[in-house]
Amino acid sequence: MQALDPVATAFSDISGLDMSFATTPINEAGWSTPRPSFDKINNEELVLQRYLRPRHIGLGSFSLDPTSEWCQNTMQSAKTWSEKIEVKNIMICIYHPMIQNPLPIGPSSFPVAGFLIHEAFPTSWGISDLSSTAGDTPIKETIKFKYTEIERLKVF
Repeated sequence: MQALDPVATAFSDISGLDMSFATTPINEAGWSTPRPSFDKINNEELVLQRYLRPRHIGLGSFSLDPTSEWCQNTMQSAKTWSEKIEVKNIMICIYHPMIQNPLPIGPSSFPVAGFLIHEAFPTSWGISDLSSTAGDTPIKETIKFKYTEIERLKVF
């Protein structure tokens, strides 16, 4: 099993942690108002953004990080159908910047919330606009995912 680099897999912006279900009104005998019928669950597209670092693109002595490699393999599989698209579960831990571990041992911070995204696969993978004259603008990588379910994790 490959260990994930916590810096390489850290994302600065997350959106799309949203699930809802559609309803259709049904008129039943004996009821004067329509009753809701639950049709299907709708998932938003999960969008993760991070600052691009050399370890994300396989530059110099760094190899391509597992997330970027998964995106590249998925895009290649969707293009050629040479391999099955691999779905993965994504765990998202949200850390509060002001809650730190006071002890000198153990992790430096603890998550305040957690989510498990089931059966995700990347649908879009790109980087922010580039400019040769804007040297102080950080480059961000954006990855969009489709998934089947969000599970809220218990955080102790």
